[in-house]
Amino acid sequence: MVKISQIQYTRPNKQQVLAQLEEFRRRFAQAADVEQFLAVHGQYKQFDAELDTNIRLAFIRFTQDTTNKFYADEQDYLDEISPDIAVAKARIAKCYLDAPFRSELQERFPPVMFANLQMAVDAADPRIVAEQIEENRLTTQYSKLLSGIVIDFRGEKLPMSGISKYFASPDRALRKAAYTAWGQALQDNKDALDRIYDKLVAVRTAMGRKLGFEGYSPLGYLRMQRNCYTKQDIARFRENVLKYIVPLAGKIRTKVGQQLGLGQQYFYDDGVFTAEEPRPIGTPQQMFETASYMYNQMSDETGKLFDTMVQSECFDVMSRHGKEGGGYCEGLPAYKLPFIFSNWNGSAGDVDVLTHEFGHALEFYKSFFIDSEFLSSVSMETAEVHSMSMEFLAYPWIDLFFGDKTPQYKFMHIGSAVTFIPYGTIVDCFQQRCYDNPDMTPAQRNELFHNLEQQFLPYMSAEGLPAFEEGRRWQRQAHIYQSPFYYIDYCLAQFTALQFLALSQRDYKAAFDKYIRFLDYGGTKTFTELLDACGLLSPFEEDSFKLVVASCEKILDL
Repeated sequence: MVKISQIQYTRPNKQQVLAQLEEFRRRFAQAADVEQFLAVHGQYKQFDAELDTNIRLAFIRFTQDTTNKFYADEQDYLDEISPDIAVAKARIAKCYLDAPFRSELQERFPPVMFANLQMAVDAADPRIVAEQIEENRLTTQYSKLLSGIVIDFRGEKLPMSGISKYFASPDRALRKAAYTAWGQALQDNKDALDRIYDKLVAVRTAMGRKLGFEGYSPLGYLRMQRNCYTKQDIARFRENVLKYIVPLAGKIRTKVGQQLGLGQQYFYDDGVFTAEEPRPIGTPQQMFETASYMYNQMSDETGKLFDTMVQSECFDVMSRHGKEGGGYCEGLPAYKLPFIFSNWNGSAGDVDVLTHEFGHALEFYKSFFIDSEFLSSVSMETAEVHSMSMEFLAYPWIDLFFGDKTPQYKFMHIGSAVTFIPYGTIVDCFQQRCYDNPDMTPAQRNELFHNLEQQFLPYMSAEGLPAFEEGRRWQRQAHIYQSPFYYIDYCLAQFTALQFLALSQRDYKAAFDKYIRFLDYGGTKTFTELLDACGLLSPFEEDSFKLVVASCEKILDL
């Protein structure tokens, strides 16, 4: 059985890759009939899987140790060549769109694939390659800056991700101290963070204008594969979050405040929902054994995948110096293996990230066997439904991780899911306004974020917290720098995952079967088509908010 650590990385030679892609483009264009075209398609799919695996492997190893010079250099190199590769792939995508026998191809592949290919072609314009290279350089610079910060906290030297283990401590003074140190680290690096974001907004705006758009937003939507909803739909979702979810979140925080005697709540209270933080039972190894039991009980498919990933060393979960913060799941298509990366710190979030990322892993695994997936991958909000719903579908076994603290964990987990939606909406609204007004100064951006926090999080105060008081919390949100407009996806997905929670309370097997059906479609349907096909509510309709809020109030006894 292959182990991730033993897979050999081979640097993709830019000229050879581009020459091979051009050869594929020529053969696609010269295909005499659909049979010849599909024969080339099979060969291109294999080539793409091998190329993609090398690129993802380098990324994985760089994030595992950002101080490793070899993989840091490789990441810089791949950042530099990836825009040219994207342009070459867009030329190939155009062959599918322009084929004289496209109607026959449309019988073989799902309609959404052609819509997504058109968006990819439009987004990967050769006129913006230079700007994309600069964008990649700046996002890598941001990653290196944040991962290199060390916080000296009460005798410990902690990375930015490591200090978060104190954010849910029952000791309020400790939480405040941790948030203060975290905020001070942002404050100490504010000039560099402002400078990087200034340049990112400028270069992305230049990209959009080069392609004939007023600014970056339309290009950002193309890059995020927004194939079934618009800026106006998201604005309507935002209005309903303010109308329905913010009051629900307020009720949750009020209940927490009453139970814990908090009085005025501050941002360092945001992660606390119970008097004592529920922590997972056992060592990391014991937690993996528990997870193996859970996934083998859940279904044969989930159990086999989890155990295979463990045996193939597809997990890197412990926080350490030099390791990038956060968590993700990547896929290595040449080996049909998902890989899960996270930063465990002994908190309940360790279980959350394990179940969350395994939802992604299950989707990756299923999608490896869908022929169109490498051309038309699952959209971001759909992918987050897979992961967030898996967190709730783990509930029948969650007591194995938390024992007699399970009720507290469930209240915290559901409560944090609900209260996340207003924050996620802030992040999206902030980005939209930054790109709609690209000449904003750093001070104006901070004021905007602070005002949005007051509107969507009226029950929280930033008083006395470095960076937070100025509205700088957004600078720790990597998506804002690295993946513009990739955050509302989490909100749409969390809303949908809460529906799976409600369904599972009534009939677990029916809810799980519906979840598997949702995954089985992969990227063959748009997000809204998937919701319709699986009988789920649309987050763009007001009635869906009424139903979800009523369900949450009942479960949380509000």
